[in-house]
Amino acid sequence: MEWSKAKNILILTFLALNLFLGYSLWEEFYMNFPSRVVSQREIEEARDRLDSVNLELKASFSRQNFSMSFLTVSNRIQEAGVLKAGLFDPDLPFAVEQGEEGNPLVFSQSAKRLSLWENGKISFTHEFPDEWEAPEEPMEEGTAVSLAEETLRAAQLFPQDARLEDACSLEDGRYLVTYHQVYKNLSLYGGYLMVWIAPGGMEQLEIYWLEPQGFSGQEINTISAAAALTRLADSLSPSPKRESVDSVSIGYYSEAIDAQKWDVVPVWRIRLSNGRAYYINAYTGEQEGLVEEPF
Repeated sequence: MEWSKAKNILILTFLALNLFLGYSLWEEFYMNFPSRVVSQREIEEARDRLDSVNLELKASFSRQNFSMSFLTVSNRIQEAGVLKAGLFDPDLPFAVEQGEEGNPLVFSQSAKRLSLWENGKISFTHEFPDEWEAPEEPMEEGTAVSLAEETLRAAQLFPQDARLEDACSLEDGRYLVTYHQVYKNLSLYGGYLMVWIAPGGMEQLEIYWLEPQGFSGQEINTISAAAALTRLADSLSPSPKRESVDSVSIGYYSEAIDAQKWDVVPVWRIRLSNGRAYYINAYTGEQEGLVEEPF
């Protein structure tokens, strides 16, 4: 009798253990390679994991799961002649400085300086006179965005596939207006455009733009937004200051590369209130990049 009772207890114990292990495997599979809409329970779990590293989840995000392929891209190269015609005074001479390998080609004219890298990156600065003073009435955000886009269009530098990201107020009545790239309604975060605007005009410009070649390879199920948030939380140490997750969006990301063309992976971009934007590989959950936004 005692042996029969013990055997039943062992059977029930092993059955419970198998059920627990089976549930754990099921949860891991559906959390990272789901085939249905993300549940409220998964969102709450992600929220709790973020809270453990002192991050508050304020952003709303898609509960949809996606099937996405790689995106093939190349660098978009701007012609030096078009840039000089749009940014320099045609009646004034300019100097040329050919940099060594890895350094940009630099054109300078009076208070203006234009730098061109081989991978297509552009940097432009315009120093205003020291005696220039900010107006008493601060420039409004909408005015700053309009001025930035008018200046870029006049210089033939405003890409048709640019989408406004943010307009951040700086000191002395200035603004930093930022854009990211889109392709077939998907954000392409590898391309960026930043314009520093003062009431007197454009002070600085940085642009790195990609040329999408099309999608390649088979579509693969992505991890969910909740899984990406959980993976991010697991990779972070607790923040000494309470911060928040302000946006979560899916798209593509690549750092600047000197290559003919290459494939980029889909990512979840998770943007925090401290200006950091994390890019989580939507296939593997690994971190692809971290951008410290300059505001």
